[in-house]
Amino acid sequence: MGFKLGNNIPPMERELSYLLHDLCVKWGFCLPPDYQDLISKKESYNSLQFAQDIIKAEGMEGYTEWVNKIAERFRERFGTDEIDSSTFVDRVRGTKEIW
Repeated sequence: MGFKLGNNIPPMERELSYLLHDLCVKWGFCLPPDYQDLISKKESYNSLQFAQDIIKAEGMEGYTEWVNKIAERFRERFGTDEIDSSTFVDRVRGTKEIW
């Protein structure tokens, strides 16, 4: 069974939620719901900031190797180092959804 969010969620929030899910399943970074909401609802993110927020939520400050791995996963997923909800384009659909 896969993980699928509804269409009523803004594109960037939806894609950040998918990335959080992937980090949980693949590497065990399963954040509490409060942290998931805080992270997925941000209006903009860069890869380093995202990775540091994950590490902080896990109580693992100082684990720079994980910061680098998570930041790289962010860049792989989004194809860039920085995302913003006002300009976010879903890479799978190749379009900017209007919200």
